[in-house]
Amino acid sequence: MSRLLAKLLFNSILLLSLISLAACGENSDETNTSDSGEISGKVTMWTASLSGEPFDSYFSDIEKGFEKKYSDVDVIIEDIPQEQMEQKVLTSLTGSEVPDLVNLNPLYVANIAGQGGLLDLTDLIDEKTKDSFVEGPFKAGINDDSLYALPWYLTTTVTWYNNEHFEQAGIEELPTTLDGIYETAKKISDKTGKASYYPVINDGNVIMQKMVSLANGDPIVKDGKAVFEDNQAILKYFETMQKMYEEGLIPQEAAEGSIQSGQELYMGGNISFLEGGVTFLGPVESGAPNIYKTSKSGPPLVSEDAPINVDVMNFAIPSKTKNQEAAVELLKYITNAENQLEFAKIAGTVLPSTKDSLDDSYFKEAGDSPKAQGMMQASKALERAEVLIPPTENSADVREATKNIFVQNLQGELSSEEALSQLAEEWTKSFEETGEDVTF
Repeated sequence: MSRLLAKLLFNSILLLSLISLAACGENSDETNTSDSGEISGKVTMWTASLSGEPFDSYFSDIEKGFEKKYSDVDVIIEDIPQEQMEQKVLTSLTGSEVPDLVNLNPLYVANIAGQGGLLDLTDLIDEKTKDSFVEGPFKAGINDDSLYALPWYLTTTVTWYNNEHFEQAGIEELPTTLDGIYETAKKISDKTGKASYYPVINDGNVIMQKMVSLANGDPIVKDGKAVFEDNQAILKYFETMQKMYEEGLIPQEAAEGSIQSGQELYMGGNISFLEGGVTFLGPVESGAPNIYKTSKSGPPLVSEDAPINVDVMNFAIPSKTKNQEAAVELLKYITNAENQLEFAKIAGTVLPSTKDSLDDSYFKEAGDSPKAQGMMQASKALERAEVLIPPTENSADVREATKNIFVQNLQGELSSEEALSQLAEEWTKSFEETGEDVTF
């Protein structure tokens, strides 16, 4: 059975279950409003992989704060492993124990909303609340022109570099062009005698994001067909990476491509610059303190007007919540500026999604430590950040194809023209198989 047919069958079963539940829900014993008109009753929130301190104390304060504001409400907070979240939400919708608020990434939001499992928030969230969020992350909760989630915490990309190596090579600023990346890497490698630049690949997602960023507004997929084959900026990126790998400016380990491998090389002084999130410096600080001290950060290695990716964690309300009023108020409460700022502080490596939180001195006057400066750079990057790759059913397949073909290009097994031609063919074939007419 094809994945698409299986999904359609599952959707039909789920829809019948939801209709049945809706009829039962009309006679639920749960109360939504008290006699005074205030919200009341039990409201259950599921978080994703956030158990243990300091998170337990933070959510305990959220629970107490909300129950103080609404004395007739009983807040129940449960933590669910991230990898189990989507299936647990879908399963709950076929039973009687449905959570009222769930912590989801954009892919899960799209998948569950597409199956009728999330409440449409478009008319339930006031305009002032909608306007309080940074635009790019806010759009991550919109599917088919309807709002299904509000953004919570974020991560985005900065460039980390070994300033000692940069000073040795006489380089005073980070490059913003592909030619600049090549020239910077060559100057540094000539001085250090080592590879200097590491292109993070991960599972292919980072390369896909880089392609969208380099296209700078031109779609690379249109109506489910890859259209990047003749994009000169993307072609030059593939050519430049291949040239740098051949000349030893990129280490052989880059063919594996994980951020962890790049981190190990950076900690050993064996590369000089790469792009990554704020969490990148954590192991560096503890495992290579001398490298940490000379580390500096800057914007991503693209032109100043190019979009960059942001990873978003959202909160959404299951469509079969038994306490819609309380769920909506708790959603607004946990994502408000004050509570988001506090979460960013205790987490230490994430960004809030509200404008007022980002205007706080915690980000504007972050301090001089490498980690603090990285956080400030990341907060600045949000001005042009958005989710560059929309959630799709075939995302795992296109990521895998992208990684495999990019590595073949990197190692010179394919010319860059051949690599882009094969990659475009793979993407288009995958979108045809799942029937997705996406454009991005």
